[in-house]
Amino acid sequence: MRTSLVSLVVLFAATSSLAGPKFVNEEYSLTPISDGIYSFIAPESDSGVVQGNCTLIIGDDAALLVDSGQFPSLAQRMVADTKKLTAKPVRYLVNTHWHFDHVWGNGVFRDAYPGLAIISTEFTRELVEREGPKTIKNQPKVNSDQAAQYHKAVADGRFPNGPALDDDEKQFLTRIADTLEHINAEFPDTVHAPPTIGFEKKLTINLGTRTAEVLWLGRANTGGDAIVWLPDSKTLLTGDAVVYPAPFAFGSYMSEWPATLQKMIDLHPATIIPGHGPVMHDTTYLRTLIEMFQALTMQVNQAVAEKLTLAEMRKRVTLSDFEKRLAGNDRMRIRDFRGGFLYPAIDRAYQEATGTLKPESMDE
Repeated sequence: MRTSLVSLVVLFAATSSLAGPKFVNEEYSLTPISDGIYSFIAPESDSGVVQGNCTLIIGDDAALLVDSGQFPSLAQRMVADTKKLTAKPVRYLVNTHWHFDHVWGNGVFRDAYPGLAIISTEFTRELVEREGPKTIKNQPKVNSDQAAQYHKAVADGRFPNGPALDDDEKQFLTRIADTLEHINAEFPDTVHAPPTIGFEKKLTINLGTRTAEVLWLGRANTGGDAIVWLPDSKTLLTGDAVVYPAPFAFGSYMSEWPATLQKMIDLHPATIIPGHGPVMHDTTYLRTLIEMFQALTMQVNQAVAEKLTLAEMRKRVTLSDFEKRLAGNDRMRIRDFRGGFLYPAIDRAYQEATGTLKPESMDE
């Protein structure tokens, strides 16, 4: 199951000490970006469960929100903060893509701002419509089953037929299990509220003296990634086409992603708000991503030409130099680099190279 809720690849050799007792659905950093722009920046996850960054853009006549997050309780807090920041109505909500850590707060904002227009690419609208109801229904049991599996492994000191777990691994598995159990309380309040307006290439929204351009520049993290460009402040909101400290690559388009990133760079943004991670003020990280995606695609294509199996390919294509640059010696970040990016990226690049690209879904 591809999920923005949990990365299912757990690399026990790459675990680390866990920081802080809070869960990811309990906090964000309200960050002023520039005049009338505020971001709700999510913390870096220590459990595989993530919350996307959300951004409020205020004009003279109305406000626009970019993404609504995953958790209704956190969305309610964002609504309260939004009403403190502006009396202007939030008339528009843009979902940058269909992954539910950017979508499941939609219902809370729709209730708070009647008549809210929820906007996305048509691709994203269709995926939210298709995948949303079944995921809301099925995910609590998936979470409970995974939590029980991890608690048992900790109690037994190992997974069935696996090596013994060390203390770091036990601590990490306990954190995942506790988090999965904790966030299950969010599901009774999670409402399926898909986008109501789909667009193809560009939609310009006038907020009153300020315009927001909602753009589709090409396939990247998903087939329907929308970005939001604010010409007056040269602010770029990327969704998960840019994620720090390592991208997600579940269901992604590895050979096309670099061209989409280059189009973002060509806008010459002064401020970049990624889908996850801190606010950026230059395009250095985007250029690193382009270099890494191109290296991965080249290496996978070469391995396919040599008729290597997918299993053999996963052993050869390590991107160890990029892992060092992005994750350093941080064992948690190494786990996330491999489980959230490298392994699914190899799979997708292999599918591209062999003409077997699978449709995006929660099962990817």
